[in-house]
Amino acid sequence: MIASPARRAPGPGRLAIQFGVAFALAMLAMGVIVFLVAEERIAQRIDDALQVHVTKFLRPVATGPATDADVIARIQEWQRRKMLSERTYLFYDAAGRLVAGRLDLAAPQPGYSDVTFMGGGKKPQKGRALATRRPDGSLFVVVQHSEAAASLRALLPSVVAAIFVSALLVGLAATILFARLTARRLAETQAAADAIAQGDLTRRIPSNRLDGMFAVQAESLNRMLDRMEDMVNAQRQFSSHLAHDLRTPLTRLRGLLTAETAEADRVRLLERAERECASIITIFDALLRLAEIETGRHPSAVRDLPLRDMLEDIAETMEPVIADAGCALELGRLEPVRVRGDADLFNQMIVNLLENVVTHTPAGTRAKLSLEQAGESALIAIDDDGPGLAEGERDRVLLPFERGKGSGLRRGSGLGLAITRAIVRFHQGSLELADNAPGLKVRIRLPALPEAVQAA
Repeated sequence: MIASPARRAPGPGRLAIQFGVAFALAMLAMGVIVFLVAEERIAQRIDDALQVHVTKFLRPVATGPATDADVIARIQEWQRRKMLSERTYLFYDAAGRLVAGRLDLAAPQPGYSDVTFMGGGKKPQKGRALATRRPDGSLFVVVQHSEAAASLRALLPSVVAAIFVSALLVGLAATILFARLTARRLAETQAAADAIAQGDLTRRIPSNRLDGMFAVQAESLNRMLDRMEDMVNAQRQFSSHLAHDLRTPLTRLRGLLTAETAEADRVRLLERAERECASIITIFDALLRLAEIETGRHPSAVRDLPLRDMLEDIAETMEPVIADAGCALELGRLEPVRVRGDADLFNQMIVNLLENVVTHTPAGTRAKLSLEQAGESALIAIDDDGPGLAEGERDRVLLPFERGKGSGLRRGSGLGLAITRAIVRFHQGSLELADNAPGLKVRIRLPALPEAVQAA
């Protein structure tokens, strides 16, 4: 099958525009916020200044509180001295008629207020006023012409436009640079992915030229690729072993079924053929069992398990089998330890290990089964004085269809230890093979239940 050509990664243009617009909008929002804060600060300063001027004009005189005549005189005196000012002082009588001041403005309500009036020109002006009611009902008003605020508002469109355009240009420039850098780094990832898609599982993403999140991502992908390569190689090896282990019984079965023999020997041949079929079925049953456990599809009934009682029962059942093989089984120290687990899987785990003694050790081998609590773990030990395994073989025999070079004449399916390891992993435990000098040590550690739970 011809592979379709890899699609080119999208260019940085669209990404740059998206980031540029987003950056510009963010800067625009920030500019509006700054403007509103500045306007609020200016308004607060205007209100504070109005209060100061009111206090100044209404301060008492030597003879007592300032009268209306005193206030009017102060306004008139101020008008003579200051022809041009951003402030205007007004005085209204109790009827609301303007008595002093030069501003065409109706009497405002007491307190702060925004006012509009006609100034020297034809265009209305806006300002900020503070009106103070006198005891006799008259009204003293200070008006601050808000040229600063008006100028600020007038500049708002220009400022906003300048901020938006500048932010847009800066955002586009920055994102184009970032997008190009990202595209160049992603191109290496794409090239590695294309090579892997073509079957090159040895290809990796070079991380020495990357930094930051790109280096972390590359290292994570490379670890995933290492795992994938190991899985594929293991699958290939598994298939090869399976084909090899099935070829011999199938060849013998074919020979038995096609052999020309006398009628008297036909029953014997059929019995041999039945044994070969049983051998093949045993292999497939073990494979299915292993797959169920490793993929979590095994129907498990997890409960508290009294390991000492279970080991005693298994030893009683297996002792005749081990004795028939010319070997011996003895029980060591068995402490009352409990774990959470599946009883059927636990039984199969121990039986597999004891059958391994029967299958792969010579007559006269002695095995010892013991149990103890080691910290927070239940430690199960099976020690024998057989030929043992070389250090380089101990990890290999835990793989499907692998057998030790020192195995006896009896040959099993090569799946017992693989299933045992899968069961141990199912129970969140660990399996270790070590030298017993002579013989083999098998150590299984499982999470033990707390002592309070065990005592209950």
